[in-house]
Amino acid sequence: MAKRKTIGLFMEGDDAFQEGVIADAVIKAASEKEYNIIICHSLMKKPAYVYGQLSDDIAIGEGAIYKLPDYEIFDGLIILGEVLRPDVMEDIINRAAGKHVPVIDINDCYDGCYKIGYNDAIGMKKMVLHLIREHDCRNIYFMSGFKGNKESEEREAAYRSALEEENIPFRPENIGYGQFYLKSIEVVAEYLEQHEMPDAFVCANDTMAMFVIKYLNEHGYQVPEDVIVTGFDHMKAAAEYQPSVSSVERSLYQSGTLAVQLLEQIWDGKKIPEQSLVPAHLVLNQSCGCVKHTRLDLNRINQEKLNDITRRDMFIHHITELWRDVSPENTVEGMMEVIGKYLEFFELDDLRFCICDDIIRHGSKRSRRICDYSQNMTLVHYQKGKPLEMEPVYYSNILPDLNLQGEKPVQEIFIPLYLKQRTVGYLWVPARYCMREATMIYAFLTIMNSAIIDLCLLREKDALVDKLDSMYVRDELTKLYNRFGMRRNVDKIMKVARRDNKHIMCIELDLDGLKKINDTYGHDAGDNAIVQVANAMRQASERREVCIRSGGDEYLVFGIAEEQRDAEGFIQRVEEYLDEYNSRNQWPYEVACSCGYCVQSASEVESLEEMVTAADKRLYQVKARKKTIRIS
Repeated sequence: MAKRKTIGLFMEGDDAFQEGVIADAVIKAASEKEYNIIICHSLMKKPAYVYGQLSDDIAIGEGAIYKLPDYEIFDGLIILGEVLRPDVMEDIINRAAGKHVPVIDINDCYDGCYKIGYNDAIGMKKMVLHLIREHDCRNIYFMSGFKGNKESEEREAAYRSALEEENIPFRPENIGYGQFYLKSIEVVAEYLEQHEMPDAFVCANDTMAMFVIKYLNEHGYQVPEDVIVTGFDHMKAAAEYQPSVSSVERSLYQSGTLAVQLLEQIWDGKKIPEQSLVPAHLVLNQSCGCVKHTRLDLNRINQEKLNDITRRDMFIHHITELWRDVSPENTVEGMMEVIGKYLEFFELDDLRFCICDDIIRHGSKRSRRICDYSQNMTLVHYQKGKPLEMEPVYYSNILPDLNLQGEKPVQEIFIPLYLKQRTVGYLWVPARYCMREATMIYAFLTIMNSAIIDLCLLREKDALVDKLDSMYVRDELTKLYNRFGMRRNVDKIMKVARRDNKHIMCIELDLDGLKKINDTYGHDAGDNAIVQVANAMRQASERREVCIRSGGDEYLVFGIAEEQRDAEGFIQRVEEYLDEYNSRNQWPYEVACSCGYCVQSASEVESLEEMVTAADKRLYQVKARKKTIRIS
């Protein structure tokens, strides 16, 4: 059986009209041939970053999703390149080249890949020439998108080329930048305050054309009787607008289909052109006067609008309640239990996400990072009607096993979860949700991101509190408790011992010869000796005794005991550890300590200070004996 091909589709943004149409075409073409389709989809849009609306941190966090898969799994990549940042594009192309994966880039001009472009310039030039030749327009205003945007510049150049061809002087004041949206209203208003009404407004997209018409109508002008307005893209909303918008239709769907066809030709060993163009054509409607009357099915349109309004209102209601209910949760289990109640409304019956190891468990250390993701992650899987599944996943290639050669082709979308530029994980949903009711689905996914980020922040806060608490109650060098930690923990031991009629043991330890070690070998050697006694105490602890560094070379141990021999056993284990350490120690000195102890019924203990005093007396006796032995 032949190996099933796997296509990667990399895209950004939530534009259901543009990116969504292309993605639908790619998914449909892949489905017909039973190819796997792996979609890596961030929600950032290139213009928002270029014009300072997104920070570097967000761009890095979003862009990590394209590092998620090992490119070896792909037989080909399709990239909606125009919306991706140049540095992201270059990294993707270089990674693909390293694995000999062909790349088809739709609507951009990066080196190292095959390109599919739109003849936007030809389509826009046809529209401007149509206005000049058929409607005798001479004073034509051009509403561009963003300065520096590739599509804006191409369409503006086409406008100027048409004027030049018809020997019409170009007027710099007849160019404005509506940023493909509401800004167009402000631009028109400013222009008309200083200039006479032009013969036509040519807009770089349909959305701006509809805003321009709206503004003109509200100020007493009729389209097309007083002024012509045209758009670009041939959106359904523009075709059903009143007046219906004359526009240029790009072959978006055709470009997605062509991208898959080009990959198939490459797989078959055929040579394909470095650049392919898909046609664009004029759609002439009422707003330029070519169509006088358009019969619209108003009942259908009104019903669709009513359905959209109802759906939107229900969406706002559900998304608000979801955020309200999920915000208080402080565990993944609790969060998913809440989210599961809302998935039916969002038509999601299968939701998975992977999150980094330090998010699931409080206080856990982060594992090694690979391409910004942790090597150890937890896969959380929710299926309608089934218990929540949470399992650890360990892999070197970040992406869990997708069974690309299984009975059915894999078609999945991966969407980033991140906190600033630190990746937290990724969401994972079936490809059939790609760009479908995009605003609703991606708002839901944003809630998911926010909920997991809140969980991440809670974990980090807890870890910080623990760290601060540890700094307060523990000795920095040995990590044993200090005197603050002693009070907190010994009181707990005392309560248990009194409740169970047990004894309390107090052991005092003193490191032998610390001053001599420091003076002879340096303070690093002295610190090592201090730490080794602490290690010996931890090793000797069998009943969760509280081990304390009470001074420079002084230590205390408190614990529950049955009898006096328990204290003697502890001391013996300390001495055995140090003897073993000294046998392998490379330092030119031995580590030893002197110990004294006191064991007393918990019910008879009046104060810890009394026990410390009693243990200290025995310690003094032990040190005196050692001194007598050395002198003799």
